[in-house]
Amino acid sequence: MRSALPILLPLAFVIRCAGQTPAVAQYKGLPGVALYSNGYLLSWDNPEFSQVTVCGRDTQPAYSVAEHKDGTYHVAWTVDSDGVAAGVYTVRQAWEGRIDLLDPSGRLTRTIDTGSYIPEHVVFAPDHSIWTVGFKGGNDGSKGDFSVLHHYARSGEELGQALLWSQIAGDRNSYTALAPLIGGRLLFAGNDRIGFQSHTHYGHDTWTEVSFSGILLGNYDLESYAVVSYWPIAMTAGGTVYASIYQDKRFQGWAVLDRANKAWQKIAGSPKGEIIGAEGDNLVFSRREGDWTILQFVPSGSLGVEKLPEDAAAPVVKP
Repeated sequence: MRSALPILLPLAFVIRCAGQTPAVAQYKGLPGVALYSNGYLLSWDNPEFSQVTVCGRDTQPAYSVAEHKDGTYHVAWTVDSDGVAAGVYTVRQAWEGRIDLLDPSGRLTRTIDTGSYIPEHVVFAPDHSIWTVGFKGGNDGSKGDFSVLHHYARSGEELGQALLWSQIAGDRNSYTALAPLIGGRLLFAGNDRIGFQSHTHYGHDTWTEVSFSGILLGNYDLESYAVVSYWPIAMTAGGTVYASIYQDKRFQGWAVLDRANKAWQKIAGSPKGEIIGAEGDNLVFSRREGDWTILQFVPSGSLGVEKLPEDAAAPVVKP
């Protein structure tokens, strides 16, 4: 039995203007949940989550897509830098995976049939190819190994597979561990790697990084939900990973992954608002001011850090 799909809490959001990345941009009257994706806006009508709306670089809505139609359920979306969108979806009562590709006007241009492999998360790589994280339909991990990551060209050609389930398996089955987050993002891409969050263990999640050649670079423990935990929220082009910090289930700021010291460091003196993505090596913060949502692009290198206490640092589990 597959677990219920988790839903992300509302976030304020604004899209950037066309051209070079500005220091600040604004968006008026944005409702619901939203994510920043390569200069484009993905917004859901919270709490119904009945459709997703894509806004262009001009900050205006370009089109909307029904999330639940004819038994089809979209579970994750991403937009490439040229406005091409990819949505992964499943058909209930059948193990059938698909990837929809839409042009910047919202016209469906291609559907990639992934067969019994069910992609639950999707992201565009810098070369415009598509990476997904998912599981094998009918196999909860107890019926043999399978590749968690699949790689596709926009043409629909499968370019490769990587990362066996056994390399990340924990306490939970593959259906639960790799479940989607409607209105959220658990899969990210930088210039030389992809990273994703999975619900592999009871009480805490795992952050996994893999090179574009398929090599497992590391598994990172995201710590205890009930004490101190980390929720990855952005990866810059250079591969720097940022996460929100929760202590006793309360938000406590932002942290950056320090791979050299195998720990998380808390960001000191960050701008007001929420981190809702990255643009190159800039972090994207958003905040509400009346009817307006203000988007601020902040160079990640400009943010100071303070060491977290040793008992709050998430250790790195090497592959």
